Amino acid sequence: MTAPSVVPPGRAWDVAERLTALIKDLSPSTARIEPAGALRRGEPLIASVAAVVLTGDARALLDALASNGEITITQRRASGATGIYARAAIELYFATPDNYGTVLFNATGSEEHVRQMTRRGLQSRDFATEDALYASVGLPFIPAELREGSGEIEAAASGELPDLVDVDDIRGDLHMHSMYSDGRDSCATMIEGCAALGYEYIAMTDHSWRSLASCTLAHDDIARQRDELDQLRARFPRMTILHGVEVDIMPDGLLDFEDNVLEQFDIVLASLHEHAGQNGKQLTQRSLAAIRHPLVNILCHPANQLPGRSTGYPLDFEALYAAAAETGTALEIDGSPSHLDLDAEHARAAAAAGVTLSIDSDCHRVEALRRQTAFGVRIARRAGIEAHQVLTCRSIAEVRGFITAKRLGASSEC
Repeated sequence: MTAPSVVPPGRAWDVAERLTALIKDLSPSTARIEPAGALRRGEPLIASVAAVVLTGDARALLDALASNGEITITQRRASGATGIYARAAIELYFATPDNYGTVLFNATGSEEHVRQMTRRGLQSRDFATEDALYASVGLPFIPAELREGSGEIEAAASGELPDLVDVDDIRGDLHMHSMYSDGRDSCATMIEGCAALGYEYIAMTDHSWRSLASCTLAHDDIARQRDELDQLRARFPRMTILHGVEVDIMPDGLLDFEDNVLEQFDIVLASLHEHAGQNGKQLTQRSLAAIRHPLVNILCHPANQLPGRSTGYPLDFEALYAAAAETGTALEIDGSPSHLDLDAEHARAAAAAGVTLSIDSDCHRVEALRRQTAFGVRIARRAGIEAHQVLTCRSIAEVRGFITAKRLGASSEC
């Protein structure tokens, strides 16, 4: 049995969760299992799914794994094992309470981060926690997503580490789909899921009618959906429900719905789905036209990438950043495993250019809401993004202000 050379994060986390459940089933006494390696650092492609297992009987666990028909152990050692599970390469590292921090640190990497920590004086000894390990060389804890050996140690030493956004900072979701387009669940079910997450607000943003989605929001559906959302507002008085749309940017740069239709929505998202055989310059111009449109508030998954398959459109991202910052248009970090876009590199550059980012789930089924939001947050953390730079970490009053500011700003320029 062989495994793919790399797997995208969505599938890698699926494997990690299934592996965790399998280990707990085989060894109920296992105290703790935590992702490590590239998965924990939030890398865009994962060569192997790594995990650190806190267990008091590593040999018994290895025996149980080796005899299980779902997993193939390719190398077995006292400190762990490698193998193949669910068509993915896996690495297991066994730890005890006394050395858990050391094992987790080394298993997480990156190699360059570990190398630089060693040069700083990190000793080869056991630490129960990573906090204690970093404190031993006079540093605060460095989040795993920053451990690439690219200046994070110096930032930690000078007290300049970013206060990274966390999933608990997310106050709402501005991009999701229902059965009015290609979502699996009803508006009510999606909103119930958001209420269970404690969100302050959500936006229902189904696809416009000429989108490439399997099902779309026709003109005749808009009023019907608006009426349904009005009724749901009475059921969920503690949460603000925005009626939005994800409108396609057409090959000529125009939007899929006319302005007199778009202005009826509380929030407008624009997306570049179909490249229409156009080159990078033409695709960039289409995106810029949407960003400069006074009714567009968020440009969704700007590169339209497919993790593990395509890096997306060859856009002039610097031009997009400049236009987004100038017009007060947010760029999205889309948490859907089929996008994960903006990626960390582009999110970092966008934030540096003064762009507001929006972390959204782009969810099509209720049970994936939290999971896909967490994917987006992980990208943002890898980019060094703080909560104040994220639209969906702001209050509903601030979100409404962000939307209004662009519309009024555009009006005042006319």
